[in-house]
Parts: sequence; structure tokens; C-alpha cells
Amino acid sequence: MKKRLLVSSVSMALAATTVLSTAGAATKSDTIVIRHTQLGESKQQRLNILKDVLQRVSKEVPGVKYKLDGVDSDVNRKEKLRSEMVVNKAPAIFDLFGGSDTQLYAEANRLLDLTPILKELGLQNKFISLGEFTVNGHVYGLPIGGYQEGYFYNKEYFKSKGLKVPTTLADLEKLADTIKKDGKTPFAQASKAAWVPLMTANTLWARYAGPDITNGFVTGKTKWNSAPMVAAFTKYQDWVKKGYFKQGELGLDYAEQRNQLIRGEAIMMYDGSWASSVFTDPKQAGSLVNKVGYFPMPSVAGGKGNQTYVNGGYSNGYGFSSKVKNDKQQLAFVKSFIKNMYNDEMQIRGLEADGVLPSMKVSSSKLAKANVSGLVKEIIEVGNKASGAFPAFDSIVQADVNTALSEGIQKLIAGKTTPKAMLDSVQKVQNTVNSDDDF
Repeated sequence: MKKRLLVSSVSMALAATTVLSTAGAATKSDTIVIRHTQLGESKQQRLNILKDVLQRVSKEVPGVKYKLDGVDSDVNRKEKLRSEMVVNKAPAIFDLFGGSDTQLYAEANRLLDLTPILKELGLQNKFISLGEFTVNGHVYGLPIGGYQEGYFYNKEYFKSKGLKVPTTLADLEKLADTIKKDGKTPFAQASKAAWVPLMTANTLWARYAGPDITNGFVTGKTKWNSAPMVAAFTKYQDWVKKGYFKQGELGLDYAEQRNQLIRGEAIMMYDGSWASSVFTDPKQAGSLVNKVGYFPMPSVAGGKGNQTYVNGGYSNGYGFSSKVKNDKQQLAFVKSFIKNMYNDEMQIRGLEADGVLPSMKVSSSKLAKANVSGLVKEIIEVGNKASGAFPAFDSIVQADVNTALSEGIQKLIAGKTTPKAMLDSVQKVQNTVNSDDDF
């Protein structure tokens, strides 16, 4: 709630200054400023990518000079960029977060509409998801990378038992039953921190109720306790009752679920793509190193919406000042920047630099040559085949709602509540928070 109130106050400040600053919108600058957050040794390779891109841009648009402005990510997002937006003096190119940040600045006319530029450059269908940078059907920013969530699994076990990767939820349950009969735990999970089981639950409810339903909770358009949501959490509860997860999971820390897979106690694990590094490191994965595969949450028969969407976030990238459109040379610079930054080559370089998944659908032939593990390539292929991605619920709903849901899922796992009662409680908190946010 505090975050939403803060956004509202900044929005009013932006609106109040729009008229005053428009007069200077066409002012030309001899030097274009690029705000980045690639500071420190760990981000040096990312900074090198940016510098290489800018060298190419300079050759294509020689009439424009540029200056790099490195700022800490948190300082840029929470302080510097926000204050610059109020007085309409943001750099021409800058590090931008999607979601509420992009919506706020776009509604105040501070961001360049990239929709026609993407069409001009033939990039409009090249991104896995631009949802977090899209406002009223227009694109105002471009993600540089992201993550996704899915099932990691023991390839050797699958091969030895003649098991196949499931394509429907019914297949997944049959698979889980087979694994359980073999004396193994179907799904590795450690639920001391509620966000861990909520990863599975989030994608499960997206399969039952549709990937867009979470966006409606904060507006009142959709309800937590609707029939599809109850069906999703009833299915989750069924998995708990059937023993698909390890007993005592509520007392286990997050890292323990990976250990369950590594020790061979469990065969599958729902987790984020960031977990891939564990299974390519001999010191961590042991005998399981490079023997782990990956597949998405399968489709639900009768489920709503697009069943191929993955739970993935693509929320950090670059935005561009709306003032750029009034300067032909700067606009040409921006177009060249987008063309040279957002392509297979730079996406693969970024992947190799820090393991962040590409935000674009990288060609399989070029991906095959990338210096990354086979597991990472599998994860990327899943994203490429998906029709799109939806962000994790906790990037959308308010903090109080997140708390209520976290308490609810752990009570559900412990058998202390029912799906309907749990979701009724969450909806009650949602109603209260939504009502407070109206003031």
C-alpha cells in the first residue's frame, strides 16, 4: 500500500510539471547521455557489451556524441531517475524497470513510444514478453534479460525408467504416481519460506484461471476466491495429500530442495532458471552434474487462457526519453542503439556474461554455439516455444496480500485450512487494500 501511495504522489508531481516542461522538450543536446547501472567487477562484461554497442552506433550515426553515466541500480531507480522525471530532465537513454515504473512515466508522457520503432526494425515479435513495458497497448521499454520458472528433472532416472516429459497436467500426475511407487519423492520442495511453494502454485493457478488473472486482483476485476482459483489450489492440496512432496517440507530451507534432487531422493523440482548454475557445478551437483533437464508446467485440460505461457519476468532494461522524438539525430541514435543492442549476438553475449536469460527468441543455430550449459539451452528453448510469459504474482499484488497468501499456502500444506477458506481470507485482505489504495 505504501508503494502504491508513493507512486500516486509522484504521478501527481509528474502531472503538475508536464505543462511547464513541455516548452523545453525540443531543446537539442550536443551530447546524448546513456544512463547505465553496470558498475563493479561483476558487471564489467555487461559494460563491455554496452560500449561495443555504442561504438557501432557511433559509426552509423556519427553526428551525435554520447556520454556514459554509471549509477547504482537502486539509486537510479528509487532516487535519481524519479527526480529527473519530475522535472522532465531524464537522460535520452536510461536503465528502466517495467511494471509500475514504466506505467507511471508513460502516463506522464516521459517515455518514448517504441511501438513504431520496433515495427520499423522488424523486432515487434522477437521478444519473449514485453508485457511489463507495455501500457495501453504501446511499448515504452525493452528488457535486456530475464528469468523463467519450470521443472528441473533427473534425466538419468527418466531414461532408466523409460519415462517421458509430460505435456499435460494429467501426464505429470501419472508420472508423479509412478515415481512415488518407486520409493522416490516426485517433487523436491522446501517450504519454510512461503515463496518457494508459491512458485508452483502461481503457475498452477495461471493454468487453471488464465495467465492474466493476477493483474485483475489489484483492480477488483478478478477474485482470489473464484471457481478456477479454488480448483487450482484444490489440485495443489491433492498433491500434498498424495505425498508428492517430502514430509516436513515446512521446516526445510530453500537450498534443501535442490539437495533432495542432488541426493536422488526426489526426481523433479519446480524452481527458477537461476537454479541452473547449481546443476552445472561439480562441487554442488556431485554425480548429478550435467544430468538435469528442464520442462515447463504442462497444460491443464479445460484451463483458461493460453496454456503455453511460462512464469517469467522480463522487467529490467532500457527506456528512452520522449523528448528524443523531437530531435532527428537523437532519434536516429536511439534506433541504431536498439538495433545493435537487441539482436542474437548481444543476447548470447549477455547470457555468457552472467547467465541472465535472453529476453529475445534467440535462433537455435546461434544458441547451439553459445558457451553455456545444455541445461541453460533447454531453458531458453522452452521460453522460445512459449507464446509469452507472465510475471510472478509478488511483482503485482500488494505486500499485505502477499503476506496473507504466504500464510495461507503454509496453512494449506499443514492441513489447517481448505482452498476455499484460504482464498476467502486472501480476498478479504485484497478488498481492504484495494479500498485503502483508492484514497
